[in-house]
Order: sequence, then C-alpha cells, then structure tokens
Amino acid sequence: MQDGPPPAEAREKNQELARAHPLTMFGVDALVSACARLRPDTTALHDHGESGDEEVRFTELDAAARVFAARLREFGLTAGARIILCCPPRGYSLIAITAIVAAGFEPVLAPLQASHAALIKAASAVDAEALIAPASFAQLDFEDKLLTVAANAPSIRFLGSLTPNPFDGAADFSLSALSGGSKPPTPENWGLGDRLSIGVADKQGATVFLSQSALQGHSLDLVRKTRRGGAAPIVSLVSPGSFGGLIAGPLAALLSGAELHFLAPFKAAVFLRLLDSIGPVRLVAPAAILPDLRRSGLLDNGAVLSCSAIGELGETKIAHALPVSCPIITISTKGAAVTISMASQTNLATSVA
Repeated sequence: MQDGPPPAEAREKNQELARAHPLTMFGVDALVSACARLRPDTTALHDHGESGDEEVRFTELDAAARVFAARLREFGLTAGARIILCCPPRGYSLIAITAIVAAGFEPVLAPLQASHAALIKAASAVDAEALIAPASFAQLDFEDKLLTVAANAPSIRFLGSLTPNPFDGAADFSLSALSGGSKPPTPENWGLGDRLSIGVADKQGATVFLSQSALQGHSLDLVRKTRRGGAAPIVSLVSPGSFGGLIAGPLAALLSGAELHFLAPFKAAVFLRLLDSIGPVRLVAPAAILPDLRRSGLLDNGAVLSCSAIGELGETKIAHALPVSCPIITISTKGAAVTISMASQTNLATSVA
C-alpha cells in the first residue's frame, strides 16, 4: 500500500501551495522594492564579464528600475502594452524586467540570439509596441538586426538600448543613463498597478505567457528543493530571457535572499576563480553543459551545493556514473507548462533518448 499521494499528485499539490504563498500576491517590482527597503545596502547582484566585475546594491537596483519605468511611461504606450525584451545574462536584464512590469506593461522575453525572422514573428504575434535590447554584447553589434526587426514589425513604435552608446533613434536605458535625470515615481505609485503576465518568445518566435504569481510559485518550489544551500550565492550562466532562467536566477535570488551573480560571456578560468572567491554556490546552468561539469569534478567537490539545469536531461549525456554530492534539479518548459523535478542518479548516468 502506498502512503500519501502518488508523486504526480504530490508535485501538483506542492505547486498549488507555492502559488498560494503570500509572496505570490506581489509583482516582481514589489519584490525588488521590498528588498530595497529591508536590505538597502545589501548587494543584489554582481555582473562578471567583459567590463570586469560590477556590483549593484538593492537600493541601486530599485532606483534604476524606477527611473527606467518613468522614462517608459513618457513614450505614450498603450496601457498593458507588450514590449519585446532581449535579455542577456546580465543585471540590466533584471532592471528592465522590473521596470517594464512596474510601468504597467508586459515584457515578452526573447533570447538575444533569436533570428531576425523569429523576433519579427514574435513582435507581430503579440503586437509589441517596443523593442528593447543591448546595442552590443560579447563584442557583437545588434544595431542592424534590431533596426531590421523594427522596420518589419509595424506595431513597434520605438527602440531602446540597454547598453551605452545606443544606435540611432534608440532610447538610452543603460545603467549609466538611469543614474539620474528623470524623477522616479513616488513610492505610493510603485507596484500598485495590475500584475500583468510575463511572456517568452522562443528561437522560432512562438510566444507564451505566464502570470507573475505562477512564475513565483515555481520559483518558491525550486527554493524549497534547494534549501540545503541556505543563503549561498546563486551563480547563473543562463539568460533570464526564458521561464527557466527567470525562475532559477532572479526570482529565486529575490525570494531566498541570495546574491545573484551573472557570468557572461562564459569563460572557464573566470568561472573557476569566481567559485574560489565566493565559496560554495547554487548554480544555474544549461542542461547541455552537465557532462563538462561532471568531468571537471565540480558536482562532487563541494564547490556547487545544487545545480538547476535548464532544459531536458535527454539533451545531454553524463559519461561517468560517479556519486553526485549536490542535488540536480531540472527545469523544463513546454508551452506554458513548467516542470521542476529532482534528477535521479540513473538519469545522470545514462543517455536519455
């Protein structure tokens, strides 16, 4: 006789409980604002990449998002307008998501590497009124790509740049430009609007939306599964431009009180130095790199307390069936369905078709 509900029912019940958690009553903007009030001088996130290490405190994150939101409202967008946001794994992506939600618009997150055709398809399908992306990233220039998308998606009314030196006609939403100049909204107007959904566009341009409460519910489920990591830093190698990356990176960090570290573009030497400098971490990584992590010994030597693998384990193969000291949690999405599950050692030791 089986004690308790079967695994599928238990998972569904846990997700229902997570969605009913009081924190899921608030939008992403309200979570950021609350962190800024409760822990003003605490570091919210670190960027490790081309320009060295950059640190952003919660007060700075909150202030930048407020100015971003105020400037967005100046463009006269329709209430609830959808904005295509191409997000690399950097802190300014979280600032942009927070600001778009706070301003009363819906972000539609897209991978930076999406093709012209995919972005045009996504923008046209959701009648996006704006396209915001970095003008350049990892020594690649995106000006021509973004201008082409804007020219072929008639609903787009303006372009915005997340990095300094924006291209012609693009509004400057870089962190340096947000440090002053616009008066932020007053606190009583912050996060009190309708909590709209967040969308994601895949590499083919297909779009799907989830409520913020559902996303936070999934993130709380993940935090529960990785609670043995305590308040250990979260290091994300994944863009928040997907449901999995958003759930395991920014949302998990906000809900657990952990520092969030983005490393992009990825360099092995920088990654190893980061692990040495900040101690054991909770890692967010593409499922496809699990074999490399396993071969390197990082899943067994205590450097990684848990690993949230974004994608299906069937996409990868772990060559050596060694004991794994850290839990591996897979986060896979199919349309609006998000599945968060603990990976078994059997799955890690074999190739899954």
